[in-house]
Amino acid sequence: MKPNSLTLMIHSRSIVSKIFLFFSILFVFSLYAEEPTTQILKVGDSLPEINYTNQWEEPSPIPKETTKVIFISDMDASKIIHPILEKENKGYLESKQTVLISDIHRMPGLITKFVALPKMKSYPYTLRLVREEKIADPFPRTKGSVTLIHLKAGKISKIQISNVEKEVKEFLEENQIKQ
Repeated sequence: MKPNSLTLMIHSRSIVSKIFLFFSILFVFSLYAEEPTTQILKVGDSLPEINYTNQWEEPSPIPKETTKVIFISDMDASKIIHPILEKENKGYLESKQTVLISDIHRMPGLITKFVALPKMKSYPYTLRLVREEKIADPFPRTKGSVTLIHLKAGKISKIQISNVEKEVKEFLEENQIKQ
C-alpha cells in the first residue's frame, strides 16, 4: 500500500516538529550552561603568571625569593591589612619576603583614578594590582577576609583565610614553614 500525499505531509510535519522541539530544548539548556570554572589555587600549585602593575603604574613582578603572599579582593579585607602595614616602615614587606596583591577590578574606574590610586600612592609599601576581570580568579577568597599564602620553592605550601588582625600580624612575623 502506497502512502498518499496527505499522509506524507502529516508525517513530514511531525518530523519537523520533533526536530524543532529538540533544537529548542538544546538552545534553552545552552543558556543555562555554566562557563568552565577556574581552578582555585591549592597547596602544591605555583602562583599564576600575572603581569602586575603597582600603584605607581609600574610593572611589578613577584620576586623569586617571595615566601609569603597576602591577597585582598574587597574593601573590608583592605581595612584589615592596610592599618597594619601603614604603621611599618618602607621596605617592611620586602624584609619579610612578602608581597601584597590587591584585586581592584570591580572598583569603578573614576573611583580608582581619582580616589583609590592617589591614596594607594601614599602607602609606604608596594601593592601589586589586578585590574582586569578573571585574572585573579584562581586566588581563594572569602568576602571581608585576607588570603595568606605561604610559598616554598615557588610552590604553595599553606593557604589561610583570615579576618583577624592578630592572625595577619602573626603571618607577617613568622618565618617560613618547615616541611
